[in-house]
Amino acid sequence: MTKQERASEPIHVSKLSIALGAMGFGLLSLAQSVFSWAPTGTRFEWVLMVLGSLSLAGAVLHHVDHHVRRFGVLAVVLINVGVVGAAFVYLPYSLNLSLRGTEAGIRYTYSTWGVVWLIGSAAVFAVLARKETRLEHDDKTSETEIHASFFQLTTLAVGMLIYGIGFLLLGDPIARDSRMVGALSVVGPILIALAVIAHIEHLTLRIGKVAVILTAVGISLWGIKNLFRPLTDWFDNELLNDFFVYGLQGVFYAMGALACVFVLAHKQAWAKAQ
Repeated sequence: MTKQERASEPIHVSKLSIALGAMGFGLLSLAQSVFSWAPTGTRFEWVLMVLGSLSLAGAVLHHVDHHVRRFGVLAVVLINVGVVGAAFVYLPYSLNLSLRGTEAGIRYTYSTWGVVWLIGSAAVFAVLARKETRLEHDDKTSETEIHASFFQLTTLAVGMLIYGIGFLLLGDPIARDSRMVGALSVVGPILIALAVIAHIEHLTLRIGKVAVILTAVGISLWGIKNLFRPLTDWFDNELLNDFFVYGLQGVFYAMGALACVFVLAHKQAWAKAQ
């Protein structure tokens, strides 16, 4: 499809999906900010994290029909399992706060995040396979076209794979402080950021320029902030750890919520122009 044809294609994401996405990012931002700047010492932040993750899962699930047509059943199932799985990272702490800081709790958190990112990687590889199948069958239907290139999808899938492996290794107390784990925590996010940035032209048509700028800046800073891990001892410094793990992520999630607001504005502007 040409750029003009893609620009005229309907923006399928619904207002409810956008609202759920904004609410999810907003709740996650609030929880992370409280963790960093004014921790309550209660289950409050963890409950917000669970609710925020479930809101994002709801945003994806509400848009499932369109995703199935474009990406295929396998990819959509994996995507939804991965998004819902993020809520399970925080669920134990929302029920029993005494688990926080224990070796069992740390191992569970890192291992669960590792599995979530590996599931996400498998979902992108499934999309990649579907794109190849479409090309083999000369399927040019606009409703099912996968706009991301093979390079973008491969970079995203490999980045998520590397990041997932890094989290699994963080679950091992022996490997946790190794340079390799530090390198994986940098390379994975940077590849993910590159994949998103490489898709900016199409994203601009779909979600608008302002939302794209917020997304690109947020995800780039997320990738870059992990550079500080192998260069500093912030894992062992409580103040730095709270800032890098919670404070900055609160900012990134807030940017995600704001991006959703601009996506809604872009969708409404597109509808009026038709």
